[in-house]
Amino acid sequence: MGSLGLTSLQKMNQETRPDNYRSTSSTPLSWGLIVCTFNRRHVLARCLRLAASQSLPPSVIAVVDASPDWENTRAEILSDVAADHPSIQWHYVPAETRSLTIQRNQGLKLVETDVVFLFDDDSLMYPDCAAEIMKIYQADSEKQIVGVNAVHNPVPPDQPDDEEALKPSDHSTTKVYGPAARMIRRALDADNIFIPYDDDFPRHEVPASVLDLHAGVVRLMVGWGMTYRREICLKEPFSDILRFYSAEEDTDMSYRASRHGLLMVALDARLCHLGSKGGRASAFNLAVSRTMNPLALHRLYSTDLARSRRRQRLFLARRFLILLCKDVYRRQWTFPNSRGAMFSLRMLDTIFGKSKVELKEWYPEFQRELMDAPVPTPNPQSQ
Repeated sequence: MGSLGLTSLQKMNQETRPDNYRSTSSTPLSWGLIVCTFNRRHVLARCLRLAASQSLPPSVIAVVDASPDWENTRAEILSDVAADHPSIQWHYVPAETRSLTIQRNQGLKLVETDVVFLFDDDSLMYPDCAAEIMKIYQADSEKQIVGVNAVHNPVPPDQPDDEEALKPSDHSTTKVYGPAARMIRRALDADNIFIPYDDDFPRHEVPASVLDLHAGVVRLMVGWGMTYRREICLKEPFSDILRFYSAEEDTDMSYRASRHGLLMVALDARLCHLGSKGGRASAFNLAVSRTMNPLALHRLYSTDLARSRRRQRLFLARRFLILLCKDVYRRQWTFPNSRGAMFSLRMLDTIFGKSKVELKEWYPEFQRELMDAPVPTPNPQSQ
């Protein structure tokens, strides 16, 4: 997700706020950090050091590591970072399965705080990032707010000595498009990238107690900077059907969470998401995963399968045209992105034709073959 799509609370009608809008909660809420990682030793240490040094420090930090040499990294983290912060409870465990969604759920069993921060291993927190996020939760004594996102700042908050950690990042949450690209994106509604599982997005009132805070309302959360009340994550765990490439796991989880309450963004909670690249699959395989994962998730969570099938068919046709323009613009004459969208479009009926039980068994195996094997040939009739 590139944009939070926030609505500033400053524009809301202040006359609706009662005089006694302040939170009545006197007990400070606790927060813990869950970081899932794979072969990111250098940036992981940097991420954890900044998290542990917050002006409002965490009670618990849990790392779920899928790296083959996780024991060596754990030894370094515990001696170089954790030792400097003995008041924090540390967990550093091997991943039960190398899968972002499964690793996140594994971490939730270890961190029993009021609020959980589910940041990426290359999310670098500014010193007051946690304090600004927790300010919103603390003010919401009625627990109407279920999730709060941080905001991306392109400048890292630290200056590490490690040459590897100083490598520049090409990550950006705000892409710049030329006039032709902007016209095409407007015509094809390119920014509309998530279709609700219900008829429309849930609507919730903003608590009066947070109207004076520098915050905004969002429909969905972004994975590199999302936080939730832990009880919501237990009700709506991350979908382990996304086993081998978890594209859209953040929008899926945040939408399901939004059924229970409001999602917000703390506009002063800054972090720098480096967007570090690990092992990457081919452009075609990535395009297939990014367009097919939402199909599988709709089959699991939609409240109206006929509606979802119809909407997804139109959405994929639009994505095909957008990605075709992208392939042409980048002179990718094998058309990997648009072929990926077309592949997913051809598999739509196969996915919606499966029962939930069948899908949960079939889709992870399909993902495994997609990421490990040559480009597959779609043959819906054989599925």
